[in-house]
Amino acid sequence: MNIRNRITLWITGAGLLAGLLFSIVISYELIEQPYELLDAELDSQAHTLLVGLAPGTGNPAAGSNKTMLESLGRLYWFKVFDQQQELVYASAMTNFADLPLKKRKNSYNISATIPKNAGALEQDDSNEVTFRVRIFTIPFGEQEYLVQIARPMEKLQEEIVDLVIAIAVGLIVFTLALVLLGYLVAGKILQPITEINALALEISDKTLDKRIPLPVTHDELYRLSSSLNRMFDRLQFSFNRQKEFIADASHELKTPLAMQRLFFDEAGQRNDLPPDFQNRLDAQEKICHRMDRLVKNLLDLSALDLTDSLDPAKVNLSVLADSLLLDFDDIFRAASIQLTVDIQENVTLLADEEKLRRVLINLIDNAIKYNAEHNPEIRFSLRTKDSSILMEISNSGRGIPPDELSLVFNQFYRVEKSRATAHGGSGLGLTIVQRIIELHHGSIEIENAPHNMVRVRITLPADG
Repeated sequence: MNIRNRITLWITGAGLLAGLLFSIVISYELIEQPYELLDAELDSQAHTLLVGLAPGTGNPAAGSNKTMLESLGRLYWFKVFDQQQELVYASAMTNFADLPLKKRKNSYNISATIPKNAGALEQDDSNEVTFRVRIFTIPFGEQEYLVQIARPMEKLQEEIVDLVIAIAVGLIVFTLALVLLGYLVAGKILQPITEINALALEISDKTLDKRIPLPVTHDELYRLSSSLNRMFDRLQFSFNRQKEFIADASHELKTPLAMQRLFFDEAGQRNDLPPDFQNRLDAQEKICHRMDRLVKNLLDLSALDLTDSLDPAKVNLSVLADSLLLDFDDIFRAASIQLTVDIQENVTLLADEEKLRRVLINLIDNAIKYNAEHNPEIRFSLRTKDSSILMEISNSGRGIPPDELSLVFNQFYRVEKSRATAHGGSGLGLTIVQRIIELHHGSIEIENAPHNMVRVRITLPADG
């Protein structure tokens, strides 16, 4: 789960918990308030109905008081008991329902079944009515009376159920709104980090001079950007020191290697050396030659890494490719390599001719070295396509394992190490080629082609 989803869950959870607690408090208050009002009403009516009783006897009084008792009896269920727990008076509604007397409770709810013709009590389909019951001990005259009074509250129950449903629906809507709001807020919070991440991904060993812009506010993001920039400063310093060291070391090695090659050339012209020593001398000369090529490649690569400058001019790539293939003609013949050439005329571009020459030499040299031992073949094509130049060179051979195709441009990486060593390969040729192509804003890729061919494809911007 990514951070944005986690922040969304945290915001939703916190908001939902707060909303739930708030809803519980509000629901409790909204539900308890009607009960409190109903209890207060029953308390008032309990004292009122005693007025309709004759003091001392407890019998219903005559005249208007009796009429009042009968009116209350149509609205309320009530019974009046004397001190001996004898029933003194009961309302008409008691004929349809007998509500138990719970002396240990002052108020409680109880349900009873009452026929619909008994009155407009808003019964449900099962004729069940819920009553709110209150019990009072009230002194009246010289006696105390126990009053059990109740009122139907079916409508109130329905309103409470509707209230609970409304709160539940509100919580669901509130949760959905929280999820959406939390997702948007999380995105807003993480947007600067996303931008920092995108900028950091753009910075590589070739673009270490780029830096992340510092935000105006000196907050955590400012400190993060500042720390990353300081890290890139250290990396750039280390990379430059490494490249400078390689360039300096390669340059310092040129002179002793040149002296060694001169020594081996002079020693190879002597005829008075023992045969076994002469063989060892030839082997050392080959090793020295490999070291010399490695140093030259390191110098070339260091120059490409340390300076991004080109010497661009209008180059006829068709003519350059033809001349180089002609230079390798004797080698093609000696190795019995079948050469197939498809070069479009007058393919021109703005480029550094010497560097493109190095690219072609390295690729042709590799195609010769790593060709098949039987029926070797090289195919070279050059043409324009849309606004690009497409150059391909293919050679027969064993192919490259698919998991190694992305590694062949790495420094010192060689697929066939034994053959590369035998031919003096250093593992830097394709790295140099890739760097030159990138300096020309082009791209290079290598792939296994049909008929056991290995193909290198280069795309360059055409001369506009």
